[in-house]
Amino acid sequence: MNYSGSCKCNRWSIRVETLESLDKFHPRVCDCSYCMTHPAAIISDPSMFIYVTGDPSSLIVNTNGDQLAKFYHCAGCGEMLAVGCVIGNRLRGAVNSLLLEKKALLGASVPIQPRFLSADEKRKRWSKLWGCLEGV
Repeated sequence: MNYSGSCKCNRWSIRVETLESLDKFHPRVCDCSYCMTHPAAIISDPSMFIYVTGDPSSLIVNTNGDQLAKFYHCAGCGEMLAVGCVIGNRLRGAVNSLLLEKKALLGASVPIQPRFLSADEKRKRWSKLWGCLEGV
């Protein structure tokens, strides 16, 4: 299944390929200070491919907390596009489902608190949850 979307200013487009329909996903919403400042509801699956397309000069990359993950934002509107980390020599990540055109199909969101996990616990969790991230 293919789903698409974009940031508010349309500088960046998102395409998600997944074996599951959107109603099977429950967006994860983190309550840390960084995520509360940059609202997102992330979805991912190990078999998911996330393609982020846009002008690399309009991309802002931030790190947070333990500096493991990178948060990719549009420089124009500031929206968080995706989050990613190199795991097993491959960029893996999750997409901000708030950008998807068909986000209304998603299941109810669930709160997460990854700041309470160790760096190793985060990497292990992400390796089980995140898909392949391309374009950033």
